[in-house]
Amino acid sequence: MRAILILFALTLNFLMSGIAIGAEGFGRLFTTPAERANLDYLRKTTQLPKIVPDQPVEAEVEAAPVALPSVSVEGYVKRGDGKKSTVWVNNAPVQEGSDSGGVTVGKLRRDGNQVPIKMSTTGKSLSLKAGQVYDPETDSVSEVGAHARQAAKDMGSIGESPTKPVGNEQTPDTKR
Repeated sequence: MRAILILFALTLNFLMSGIAIGAEGFGRLFTTPAERANLDYLRKTTQLPKIVPDQPVEAEVEAAPVALPSVSVEGYVKRGDGKKSTVWVNNAPVQEGSDSGGVTVGKLRRDGNQVPIKMSTTGKSLSLKAGQVYDPETDSVSEVGAHARQAAKDMGSIGESPTKPVGNEQTPDTKR
């Protein structure tokens, strides 16, 4: 009988501690309605600093014609509160309506998945999805992975030999 009372007391103690833990909540994982209201107020009233890229110093020496760089869109974050969204263009964050490195990012559509871009050097306007690259030399759009594979193919790889057999082909020195 004493063992049953001890077991009952331990079970009751365990249940009461579970209720106390449940009453405390989950700590920092979730917020109370008052904390949520405060965060929303701060989001609405706080002004974000504008991102301004460093301006290059103009050289007085005439420069040779430079090939236009490719434009890649790595991703974007759309804001739900109506403020400017952020787009990562050429590995740099750019806000809507801002210019960065000769590329101006337009306003993102709420229901779309494309980023409107205007190249200030050529005046060309285009829309890219996240993960796409525009190459002005070929005037084509490709996926980031395909663009990287093509660049690696153009550069070659370390230790690659022009006489290296491809596939099942054998060169005279590899036949037995």
